[in-house]
Amino acid sequence: MINVRAIYLGNEAEAYILDDFIDGINIINSDDNHVGKTIVMQSIMFAMGSEAMFPHNFKPKEYVFIIDLDVDGEAISILRSRDTFAIKKRDELVFEESKRDFDEFWSDNICALPSIIKDGKLQRVGLPLFNQLSFVNQTPRNTSSLIGSYYKKDDFKEMVFAIVGLDARQLDSQAERELKDRKGKLKTRRKELAKLVRDLRESGTSLAAISPTADREETSRFVEQLDKLKNDISERQKLRNHAYVRMKKNEQLRRELGSLNRELKTGSIVCLDCGSKAIGYSMPESNVAFDITTQDMRQEILRTIDYKIDDYVGEVERLEKEIRELQIRFTALAETREISLIDIISVKDDYGNLEEMDRELTAIIDEIEDIDKKLEFSKNVDAELRKDRNDFMRKVLISMNHLREVVNDGIETEDYDDLFTTNNKPYTGSEATEFYLARVYSLAKHVKHQLPIVIDSFRAEELSTRREDLALPLYEELQNQVILSATLKGQEAGKYDERTDVHSIDFSGYAVNHLLSEDYVEQFMRKLESFNVKLNVK
Repeated sequence: MINVRAIYLGNEAEAYILDDFIDGINIINSDDNHVGKTIVMQSIMFAMGSEAMFPHNFKPKEYVFIIDLDVDGEAISILRSRDTFAIKKRDELVFEESKRDFDEFWSDNICALPSIIKDGKLQRVGLPLFNQLSFVNQTPRNTSSLIGSYYKKDDFKEMVFAIVGLDARQLDSQAERELKDRKGKLKTRRKELAKLVRDLRESGTSLAAISPTADREETSRFVEQLDKLKNDISERQKLRNHAYVRMKKNEQLRRELGSLNRELKTGSIVCLDCGSKAIGYSMPESNVAFDITTQDMRQEILRTIDYKIDDYVGEVERLEKEIRELQIRFTALAETREISLIDIISVKDDYGNLEEMDRELTAIIDEIEDIDKKLEFSKNVDAELRKDRNDFMRKVLISMNHLREVVNDGIETEDYDDLFTTNNKPYTGSEATEFYLARVYSLAKHVKHQLPIVIDSFRAEELSTRREDLALPLYEELQNQVILSATLKGQEAGKYDERTDVHSIDFSGYAVNHLLSEDYVEQFMRKLESFNVKLNVK
């Protein structure tokens, strides 16, 4: 399991540290709002690779975030500065210069990230999606969608299936029927439009001679295939060139750092500006630098750079192979039909009063092709796998509805039927809070992910004490660490202090809008020193 031991955030002027977590249920609580609970909760997830979702008046680029984790008994510390990372694991110090690189490190060293079909390609999910298995932010909350715009609801479901070994695309029977009905209507409309276009075209016009509608469709599809292959080749060439440049930059950096290991018999390296013998390594787009004055620290960085060079070499070779294969396919396709420049122009340009019809025809053909692809995916999914997916999702929903029934103390409620609500009927208020509590609980129980559960403002929108008391025992059953936050009012203040089933982290008395202070700076700077870090090095 992945358990949080401490979270650090700050800079050389102000900082905050919370190192009072247990493996069970932690509740960060206060008797007032705006005392920093949300910043702490967001900092935990931000340090673990999520997108920044801090309150608007908090500027994360001005701070460094460090999280201490216990991963199956092994201590791991992660430092994040903007979108660069440093990771201390055992006696190693690893540097990652981007979120994508950190995703890869996380998957290889902490917890495997699943792969899903996205935009027609198999790709590994990133931590901004993966962390949503167990993380619920305070605002904005929308039970009908995910946080962020890149991943969609279906991507989340595919990720869940992939984690439990049911990774394949599928369509249920109702969706398949709807797609087939839609395809039938589109084909009828396509015939109607094709006849209208033929009637409107006058014999002898340049367009009719060059590309009648029927041939235009065929030519359009042919050109589209060529374009797609060309774009795929171009995309991989860009990735290859990017990997090659990064490989060369790391090789150059390695040579520069390696040259510093030579003993200087007659003197030492000094800064001509200030006379200091200290030297540092700064990652791109980061406001921290790592002190590499000592040979041991340089060797740590050299080992990291060697790993990166090997990775980039492998990536360049893989992309080179894919580019060659796509180029062969492009050449073979191009040789299947003679096509002139005027053919390409004729299918790419619009013509006179037929413009709207041609545009609609193209859209119809595209949609039919998209439906065909989805139906083909459906055929390729084994019937047994489809049944297993349905059975698994049924178990997840049963547990979600069990929690809802428990927290409503047996009062009859409408059953949840999906991991998300529909766009036009999202839950709001305490119903939304119950929905998130149910989904996070059920996914932890059935997916068995190792992530800590982090729910900011878990009593939002007046979730009653009675409902809370009914929900918490279900969370106690889970193996995951649980970190919750709550604002208590009136006579409820201090209610967790005497409870033995939860660990109370009391923020009452904290100054409003002043979580960070000078009081923690010295301890924060010592933590930075364990990474050999200096701040704001120009």
